[in-house]
Amino acid sequence: MVVTYTVTGDSFVASTPKLWSTGQFPARAQNATWDLHPDGKRVAVLKAPTGVDTAPVNKVTFFFNFFDELRRKESSEKN
Repeated sequence: MVVTYTVTGDSFVASTPKLWSTGQFPARAQNATWDLHPDGKRVAVLKAPTGVDTAPVNKVTFFFNFFDELRRKESSEKN
């Protein structure tokens, strides 16, 4: 799911969630199946191979401190 949002002062307002993709994406506990492009505007996501059925995933993943995680990834790549 995806939402647009606005931030005004201390207020965060999200739109109604909409379906981001009808594709099936593998769930991985340890390895990220996505990565943010260096321009910060695009995301690459690992998609399940065509013709391979994946079990539905009945969970939601929340990203807290998202930009802190991006900074951590960027600094580890530079080292």
